[in-house]
Amino acid sequence: MRIEAFSEAKNPAAPEANEDALLILPGRAYAVIDGVSDRTGIRYDGMLAGRYAARLVQHWLGQALAGGAMPSPETIVADLTAAIDAAYAKFGTRDSVRQDWGGKIASTLSLVLLDGDAVRILLVGDSGVRINGTTVMQQDKDLDLITALLRREAWRAIAARTADTGERERLSRLMAFHGAGQDAAAFAPVLDAADLARIGTAALAACTTALPHQPHDAIATLIERGIVGGQGIHQNNDASPLGYSCLDGFPIPPRFIRQETLPRSSVTTIELFTDGYFAPGEGFGVDAWEATFRAAEREDPAKVERYLSPRGSAGGLWADDRSYLGITNV
Repeated sequence: MRIEAFSEAKNPAAPEANEDALLILPGRAYAVIDGVSDRTGIRYDGMLAGRYAARLVQHWLGQALAGGAMPSPETIVADLTAAIDAAYAKFGTRDSVRQDWGGKIASTLSLVLLDGDAVRILLVGDSGVRINGTTVMQQDKDLDLITALLRREAWRAIAARTADTGERERLSRLMAFHGAGQDAAAFAPVLDAADLARIGTAALAACTTALPHQPHDAIATLIERGIVGGQGIHQNNDASPLGYSCLDGFPIPPRFIRQETLPRSSVTTIELFTDGYFAPGEGFGVDAWEATFRAAEREDPAKVERYLSPRGSAGGLWADDRSYLGITNV
């Protein structure tokens, strides 16, 4: 067996702020966990909610999967949900996070269990797994594409007014986070209210073309409100066309959870990764995945062309934390 692992914070100079986490239980279980970035500044045991979530999930999995009978994926999800809910009770935030999703203790999970002759895969959120170097399993969400297209349209408008790449990143990210309906004063003197309206219209047209199956009103509302004001209502919401899954202490609709079971004899390599990687590596291992990451950064550092994202890389900061875990000779 060979195991390779790597994780880096979006700010390489601040590894303590990394909201990703890894779990390595050789011959038994492997996971990558991506804490959802906090939007409110609330802290749990001195940590922002995303980092606390990743550490909570990592610790719980380490305790639950270290030995004995392997729990079912359904039990794992239910028990992790209960563990996060218990944290809300401990810190007295259960009621407040019902009103403001930005302070929730939330994370994605990509988990692989080696259970006898079977390889069991559990995905909650948009972290992924690649099997045998070819089969990629990842739950992308339309919601991210909408805010990424909004940011792209903002970037284009901002780029026409300033050559400062840092300012382009700051203002385009502000658009993705708070939407085209926010006060235009935040963009002065680069953009005005008429510019924000044009950006919103262009983004709506782009999203309607890219996502013809999504309701016009749902797209328009997210463009108007952005991530902070418009995303939370879709998290674990089975009634929403933009619904998506996340471990956050509240029930997760079963259709948002992906499970796969493979014969262990058919699996030679397992690779788990968070969405800080914008394309999979061309081969197995940290070096291959990091080479692909560097190529993406050279080609589209702003993440507004080939690799669309609600955030880009600028000023020595990456668009997101990223983590990779690879196992071969399973």
